[in-house]
Amino acid sequence: MNIHPQARAGRASRSPECTPETPERGDLQARTAQARLCAVSGGTFAALDDARAAALAEGARFLEELEPILRESLRVGFERLCIGQADRAMRLEAPARAALEDAVDRAIHAGVNHVLERLRSPEVWLAPLTAPGLSAREHPGWSVSVPEWVTRMLRRRARGSDRPSLGALDEPTNRIWVAVSSAATPLDPVLQEFGFRAGRRKLGGGSFGVQATHLPQLDPSGTLRRCWKRYRAAYERLIALREDLDYDPGGGRAAGPTG
Repeated sequence: MNIHPQARAGRASRSPECTPETPERGDLQARTAQARLCAVSGGTFAALDDARAAALAEGARFLEELEPILRESLRVGFERLCIGQADRAMRLEAPARAALEDAVDRAIHAGVNHVLERLRSPEVWLAPLTAPGLSAREHPGWSVSVPEWVTRMLRRRARGSDRPSLGALDEPTNRIWVAVSSAATPLDPVLQEFGFRAGRRKLGGGSFGVQATHLPQLDPSGTLRRCWKRYRAAYERLIALREDLDYDPGGGRAAGPTG
């Protein structure tokens, strides 16, 4: 039997192959979740900006307290060296001793200023770990049909406790302590010139044991410990918010879901 072309076209238009595909339930759920995330992303980014500013403010307060404490610590370290190498220090005549004191004061001034300049960079306080990706695990690839923002969320949940965390101030895994430890470096050529014996080079710099090796030695008053505790809390809040949107605390924002 012959079928009229228009009738044939009508039947074809009603065939399942030619009708628009109805979104599957999984697609609808993904779109719903995406829409919800878009609705709250503006507030989350505002919270991120506030957390970023709070971390930087605590870093600035830390630096204000650090300057006099670090100067005093280096001076105490130099006196400790003179006691430990009294055979050399006691042989210096008055003019040489005065020249040594002047050179040490200038070296301490230079070392502290270098540390402060280094730590004024916001990038240090927004990414304080020396090796932030050290314990990151490899994850299998995801199907290309899974939206990128979903895979980021799943990876964050899979990481769990693997994310490196910021510890105590005097741990060598944070850049602030490494910078503080480098303050004694300008003293090396001065002490060498005046005949003091160098020892093993320490973390960050300094070969004469002038720099503090732990926080109580750097600051017996506990002021920096309290400052660090406040900064650490602000930084951890920033990291928690950043992970909600896979945000780079150094200033960049990963592309979240769009809608």
